[in-house]
Amino acid sequence: MRMKIGGDTLALDVDIRRHIETEAETLAARFPTGHLDIQVTIQEEFDPLHGHRVRCELTTRLPPSCQIIVREARKTAAEAITDVFIAARRNVRRSRRHSLPSLVTTPAVACVAHHTNANY
Repeated sequence: MRMKIGGDTLALDVDIRRHIETEAETLAARFPTGHLDIQVTIQEEFDPLHGHRVRCELTTRLPPSCQIIVREARKTAAEAITDVFIAARRNVRRSRRHSLPSLVTTPAVACVAHHTNANY
């Protein structure tokens, strides 16, 4: 598993980095034989409607040729990180269901799953 954590000063916090690494290891455990690339970006933002929020974006490339992009914004970084990884795990399950081999042979198609929180 390759992992890249980026963002503003929140990404430098040891507790937040540890939380991201723990969640990423849980997600990577679902692919013991495959190679997994994970990129997590954390940023603070101010929304005039909702006030101060932390936005977390997760991009992962799963074998074979599948990409999942998930974005969440919450009041705390821990909530945003947990929610983004929960949504990613849900999308991984969906992508596996869609990629199951059918009785008719079809060419391989790359799948992209997006999840965006409507409360932005």
